[in-house]
Amino acid sequence: MRKTLSLSLAILIGAWHASTHGAESSSSTADEQARRDYAEYALTHQGNVARGKLVFERSAGPNCAKCHTVDGNRRFAGPDLSSIGDKFELPELIDSILNPSATIAIGYGNTIVQTDAGTTHAGVMQRVTADWLELLDENSRPVRIPAAEVVATQESDVSLMPAGLEKSMTRDEFVDLLAYLQSLRQELGASASPSTPNEIPPCAEPVQFVPLFDASLRFDHPVWIGRIPGDGRRYVVLEHAGMSWIVEKTPAGDRRTPLLDLSGVVRRGGATGLLGFAFHPKFTENHRYFLKYHVVEAGQISTIVEERSFAPDFKGDSGQPPRQLLKIPSVTQDHNGGSIVFGPDGYLYIGTGDTGPQRDPRGHGQDLGSLLGKMLRIDVDQTEADKAYAIPPDNPFVGVDGIRPEIWAYGFREPWRYSFDRQTNDLWVGDVGQDRFEEVTLARVGENHGWNVFEGATPFSEEYRREHERYVSPVLSYPRRLGVSVTGGYVYRGARTPALIGQYVFGDFESRRLWALLPEGRNTKEIVEIGRSPTRIVSFAEDADGELLMVGFDDGVVYRLDFEQIDLSPLETHTIAATAEQSPVLWRYTLESPSENWTADSFDDSSWSLAPGGFGTTGTPGAIVRTDWHARDIWLRRSFDLPTAPSATATFDDREFALRIHHDEDVEIYLNGVEIARLPRWTSGYAEIPLSATAASALKPGKNVLSIHCRQNSGGQYIDAGIVEYVRPR
Repeated sequence: MRKTLSLSLAILIGAWHASTHGAESSSSTADEQARRDYAEYALTHQGNVARGKLVFERSAGPNCAKCHTVDGNRRFAGPDLSSIGDKFELPELIDSILNPSATIAIGYGNTIVQTDAGTTHAGVMQRVTADWLELLDENSRPVRIPAAEVVATQESDVSLMPAGLEKSMTRDEFVDLLAYLQSLRQELGASASPSTPNEIPPCAEPVQFVPLFDASLRFDHPVWIGRIPGDGRRYVVLEHAGMSWIVEKTPAGDRRTPLLDLSGVVRRGGATGLLGFAFHPKFTENHRYFLKYHVVEAGQISTIVEERSFAPDFKGDSGQPPRQLLKIPSVTQDHNGGSIVFGPDGYLYIGTGDTGPQRDPRGHGQDLGSLLGKMLRIDVDQTEADKAYAIPPDNPFVGVDGIRPEIWAYGFREPWRYSFDRQTNDLWVGDVGQDRFEEVTLARVGENHGWNVFEGATPFSEEYRREHERYVSPVLSYPRRLGVSVTGGYVYRGARTPALIGQYVFGDFESRRLWALLPEGRNTKEIVEIGRSPTRIVSFAEDADGELLMVGFDDGVVYRLDFEQIDLSPLETHTIAATAEQSPVLWRYTLESPSENWTADSFDDSSWSLAPGGFGTTGTPGAIVRTDWHARDIWLRRSFDLPTAPSATATFDDREFALRIHHDEDVEIYLNGVEIARLPRWTSGYAEIPLSATAASALKPGKNVLSIHCRQNSGGQYIDAGIVEYVRPR
């Protein structure tokens, strides 16, 4: 445990050195040492949730409540924190407070506005119109500035959240605040639809991640890869900052050459940058390709969709001037959509986000007079009098007054990545959620996919609801504890893995989980986790054979997903020692410190009290309280029988076991007198922790004894545990 804490601290200190590199003042050294002291203290001490809530709410001190909500019901200058404990681990929370400018949440960047009167305003951009712009300042107060008075606007690299907040708290108050933030989690059992499982089981054998290119070929935050049509050896790779490359695989080694450098043009940051690329369906004949990126002009962020062409020899860009198809102004810097994709019908599909602010208070997703929050469909081979493109005649709103004819579907928040199933022509979209759910949806012509009236299939806001409107639920929506930023993938149609054919493979940018979803109509029939990526997942692609690729954002590596050994069967879980989830299991317990040999299987616990688990206080998240426990410490013992293996061919050493536990807070667990786990802090629900070979060796055929000591430090409390066995399909 101490090694883990030291590693976490080393990572934090490394980040601070990087962010303060070049600072010359002696005070910065002292500040860095103070942050280091606070971080180390927080990593080695427990906090009190109730006291932390007071620190959060009080005006004297960090004054968190002036910029953050914890219920998602209001719009403040900072992000809503209602499920922050699901999103960030402790080291990340520490860094977000001690080094607020290191990573600024998308949608909460700090914009600096200068006026002709010499006044400077700073805040989070809310809205820009032809007549004025509006910010939320550091106190979450709206500031509206007439456009005629604006001299310049600039996005700042410095967060609106002030540095040095640790100076307003003692170390103990800092630890209490962290404990409170960690307690803010999505309630267990919250479900967006029948297609939202609370748990997604792992598959029996996961996918392998194999680098597609030579180890020497790494990219600077790549965001997209695509195979060059007509050439199975060459690819285009986009980098976030505006560089694009042609990469060729050869027997002598892989090599890359520049395609186009837009780094001096592209606005890179958060959800903006060079994000999308599409080859024309007749690329081998006409050399045409299309880009999607973002620019800033006079402080206004806009999405650009433009056409360019390859040189006659297909070895690079032609150098000819681009043809701009669309320029869509954004309200803020976030939620601009990522992909552009040609459909099987030959038309270009352009996903646009609501562009913020957070929670879409202007209702862009539902506004059919706006191109924001939509799936657009245009004809790039024709033009109309006032457009560089034409409107397909079968677009659903052609000729309808007040509705943009480019709209094909609507009600999206951030359709980051999407793709067509090459067999069915279905359009699968990964739409990034707000506070509670990430969505996978099947988009169809003319449909309303709900945002911001719904998040997933759960009501979100009534402000823009229309009577008699039909809102389409997603195929799947998953809660924040499984991931916080969906990355849409592909329906697998390759030939190497028949068991995967027809399943939608996708992932989550932040949690790095990959899943395979088997649909049934517009519902989820089955879903399994097929692996954990070594890096954040920014996009997927298909190679010439329909096999899948994955782009790693942080490590700069493009991976081939190797499904050769994958077994999609979910691991079966057999209960060996039940928890309160199944029944009121009886435990022996005491609130008085027992003798030293209390964990031994031969210990006489007959004088201890007898009661059903779990033990705790009502209201503890995820708890099934059958016996009240209010003291600081509790010691528990129970016996259970280990049956023979489910498979007659399995030996004892082949069997895989896990501890199923919900604890709040610190807990020590023993099997037959052998310590098998020591877990700090708490879980928000029941979790499974695979037993190591050493821990599993403490089990024996027949009778076994599970012994537990749990200590509560603050807030709610709960303890319950059991043993499960994973059974691999044969």
